[in-house]
Amino acid sequence: MAHPNKHIREAIEYAQERGWTFLKAGPRAHIYGTLLCPEGSRDGHRQPVYCTPRNPQNHAKDIRRAIDECEH
Repeated sequence: MAHPNKHIREAIEYAQERGWTFLKAGPRAHIYGTLLCPEGSRDGHRQPVYCTPRNPQNHAKDIRRAIDECEH
């Protein structure tokens, strides 16, 4: 199931196009899921994706910023 907000959904797709992996959280979690950078070790970056952020457009910008700043 895709994220209900189109801006966040597009940010997740943006990350996946750049090699990041999306792990959907369980049904009782407080977040929607987590994005993992291509670096598979403990040094890899993680970016949480929230279900209902206060400002979805800013959250999507934050996700894209984290993807772009990752050196892996």
